[in-house]
Amino acid sequence: HEAFGNKVSTIVNTSTSAEAVHAAFHFADKGDVVLLSPACASFDLFKNYEDRGNQFKQVVKDL
Repeated sequence: HEAFGNKVSTIVNTSTSAEAVHAAFHFADKGDVVLLSPACASFDLFKNYEDRGNQFKQVVKDL
């Protein structure tokens, strides 16, 4: 977190990509930039990269 200094107003740690999307939706205002950056590999969480992308898109659509 300290790498961002005072340039980032809110940093939220989550356990899943769905939690990250919901947190971003909650904290962001119209026009804000949201950076979703995983801290580690997700090989054990999804079937493959397409599954990861499809699950992400579905969570966003469900907002």
